[in-house]
Amino acid sequence: MNAFPRRAPARAAAALAFGILAGAPGKALAQAGASSTPPAPTPTPRSVNESVVVSANRANTPETEIPGEVTVVTGEELKQRNVTNLADAIQDVVGVDTGMGSDNGPRQPNVGLWGLKEFDALLFMVDGVPIGGPFNPSLSQINIDDIDRIEIVKGPQGTLYGVAAFAGMVQVFTKSGTAGTTIRLSGGSFDEGRLDVATNIPIGRATLKVFGNFDRAGGWQDRTDYADDRGGFRLDTPLGDHGVKMSLVYNMFRNTQDFGSPLPVDPPTGEVIPGFQVDRNYEPIGARLDHRVYAVTDLLTVPLSPSTWIENTLGLTYDSQISVRSFINEVDGNFATAEGVSLKPIEKDVYDDLHVVTNFEGAGHHRLVGGAAITWGRTTADGFGFDIDLQIDPVIVPNMQDVPHGDSRSFNDRRTFVGFYANDEWTPLPWLTVSGGLRLDTTSETLHAQQQEVGDPNIDVADDHRSDTQLSGGGSILTRLVMDRPGAVNEVNFYVAAKSAFKPAAPNLSEAEDAHILDPERVNSFEAGFKTRFLEHQLSLELSAFRMDFKNTVVSILGPDGNPELTNAGKTRFQGVETEIGYHPCWLPEFALYGGYAHHDARYVQFSFIDPDEGLLVADGQRLELTPRDLWNAMLSYRSTLGPGAWFAIRHQNQRPFDKINEAYMPSFFEYDAGVSWDFGLVQVSVVGRNLGDSRHYVAESEIGDAQLYVAPPRRFFAELGFRF
Repeated sequence: MNAFPRRAPARAAAALAFGILAGAPGKALAQAGASSTPPAPTPTPRSVNESVVVSANRANTPETEIPGEVTVVTGEELKQRNVTNLADAIQDVVGVDTGMGSDNGPRQPNVGLWGLKEFDALLFMVDGVPIGGPFNPSLSQINIDDIDRIEIVKGPQGTLYGVAAFAGMVQVFTKSGTAGTTIRLSGGSFDEGRLDVATNIPIGRATLKVFGNFDRAGGWQDRTDYADDRGGFRLDTPLGDHGVKMSLVYNMFRNTQDFGSPLPVDPPTGEVIPGFQVDRNYEPIGARLDHRVYAVTDLLTVPLSPSTWIENTLGLTYDSQISVRSFINEVDGNFATAEGVSLKPIEKDVYDDLHVVTNFEGAGHHRLVGGAAITWGRTTADGFGFDIDLQIDPVIVPNMQDVPHGDSRSFNDRRTFVGFYANDEWTPLPWLTVSGGLRLDTTSETLHAQQQEVGDPNIDVADDHRSDTQLSGGGSILTRLVMDRPGAVNEVNFYVAAKSAFKPAAPNLSEAEDAHILDPERVNSFEAGFKTRFLEHQLSLELSAFRMDFKNTVVSILGPDGNPELTNAGKTRFQGVETEIGYHPCWLPEFALYGGYAHHDARYVQFSFIDPDEGLLVADGQRLELTPRDLWNAMLSYRSTLGPGAWFAIRHQNQRPFDKINEAYMPSFFEYDAGVSWDFGLVQVSVVGRNLGDSRHYVAESEIGDAQLYVAPPRRFFAELGFRF
């Protein structure tokens, strides 16, 4: 039998062999909660939509006043485009690399910012609470039907948000209760059908929002059915007559995704292994990813004076999971073998952030934020490993009920992260704002893992513990070269920012006998850019340049036995430029045109590794796998309050290296979507088409299966009928 061609996958491939579920979502601390900052006020209407951003500095700040790259996607935009998942929601943001397909399931994306496409380097939050705790965000828990806006902030955000915001953050803000009832019925390709219902009930001065949505679909792969059920309530209420406010959210979530296999590829050539086909599923019957989540989130805002207030955000989550997945490891003609893991993890998480915000005068205006946050999580799991034989064409796979256990395994992982932070935003002159902050994080992790092969009386046991205390910090300067004024040139702001942050590394769990916790990573970044507005705010132009240097990078390599494992090795660098232009004419306010270009140069600076088949390989100076160097996108939309609407979006990425030493490249691709809608007032109708060119490019590399990639879903259509009462 010929061994299946191997190479080191993107990052967390070692999770398969022991089953820590690096790709399994479930570290969710909240599905939908109360905002960690009072809802952003509606900005003064202008031709170019001037978004107000909360995530970058925990303040309601106009986008042009943020010293860094930020983008806001509103719920109204998502509604017009019939968006049903996070990938479609943010794929048209300049420089964001995403697409449906990952180890979390065919419908879950692997999001990339600034050329870095690793889950555990980005922070995903819902209303101020991390989903997924500090690592491996549980993106399936984002309720796409309940989004008010999404804020995307690029670059390290460790000062205010800690170790999870290592290289950027994506924060979702959900809708607060408003009068009335909405019902949305929709359906489309692959037998998908959705029902979303929400109603708001006034209770004195409080508002109770009750919501539920249901989604059923087949999949573009064989045997990849999908079921998603959600429900809960949100209570927004004042407490007393002194401005104290509380928001309480309870959410139940049940998601079942029949798991679909990635496509195995030959590393030296980048070609699909002969016999394997796009959209065929080589998983055993019964492979699945299930979540049963119960989450409570509470936000309390207490004013101490007109210029000072306290905010506390608390999130509690219980997540019961089932994960059954396998990945091809050897091919012999029309037959192959795969190894997999069946686990039943249970995760319990607690998150709390308490901070004070105060504004005061002292040689200028200051806005000071200071607080503390704690993340505590415990994951326990037990299950078994297995090996299967399968036929490639036609596909014949076993049923999990008939698959023998190869070993029994379990783990207990407990993490506690505590952070203390302060950040001051000082405006000594009207044209100058200087910001700076520090954060002290103390992290602790305890790991116990064990594994016993069937028929072997010996039990492999591993116990490890690691504690770290490190500083993160940063500073920025924003100068208003042209302050907000009428005329041809309305605003010109220039900014520079420098940041440093650290992140505890995930444990290596290739086998229980080798399980251990790796060393932490660090990142240093520098960013500079312009934000401008022209022609009475009808035209916007933004330009930025960035550089991020990673030290002690965690990478995945193949161990001596051919199984993936994680290790601390080398350095990586991410640098590039991004630019975005928008046009929103006064004479036609329903019309908007946006476009952007990003150049990302992501490289290994110092990285050598031993491949079991090829010996020593040196990747110094080589580009990171599946990271495009050039990306551009454009969107044209017409959206009226009542009447017709239409939009068109196009995206392009150039060729991307397939492997660490850049022997093979994936070809460039175009992808485009379009839609039309009509708002009759009480009734709204819309139809959209996605990936209309039917491009089947690779969207992500498996972090668990070696040399295996997920393919973009095919052309698909979706229609929706909505009612407002």
